[in-house]
Amino acid sequence: MKKYFVLVCAVLMLSSYTWAQEEFEEEDRFAVEYNFNEPGDQFINISLMATFPLNFGGSFPLYREGQLATGGAGSIGYHRFITSWFAIGMDLSFGYAPTIGENMFTYVPFTLCFTFQPSYKRFEFPLTFGIGCATESYLNRTYFPGLIIKPQAGVFYRATPSWSFGIRGEYMMMPQWYDDSQYDDIGHFASFAIAARYHF
Repeated sequence: MKKYFVLVCAVLMLSSYTWAQEEFEEEDRFAVEYNFNEPGDQFINISLMATFPLNFGGSFPLYREGQLATGGAGSIGYHRFITSWFAIGMDLSFGYAPTIGENMFTYVPFTLCFTFQPSYKRFEFPLTFGIGCATESYLNRTYFPGLIIKPQAGVFYRATPSWSFGIRGEYMMMPQWYDDSQYDDIGHFASFAIAARYHF
């Protein structure tokens, strides 16, 4: 009889351990699903975008209204979370915009980015402020280093712990300052992007 009693106690102890393990795994799955970002987490961002010039009567002929048509851009960036809600990183982009004379205005911006990212379940809402410099080229003219300021806002869906996909809108300001201030001007652009982020 004692053997059976010991056996029943052993079975009950093992079964309680199994239930506890299942509960732990369920809690761990919940944490992985809804607490994606922790300090030290990183991601690589890749995006393609359509870019729309917003200038209205600048002094530089290229920035006058109607001189630039809708263009495009691509970017790649690396970012690291300092807290679960805040990340810093850098983006490198290449953009272009055709002119009415069938020439091409190109720019290559490099920006330092500061991102505040609230989230809800699998949705993430990054709000980013970027500042940096850009090389701007048109015909035989090159302007460097040009200041660039680029605020962004987006929404992403975390499809897996490693991948998120989303859309982003951004405004880009690129001033040009010369020794002769009569040539100073500011380029304004709006972009709409589709993006993928790889988290690790």
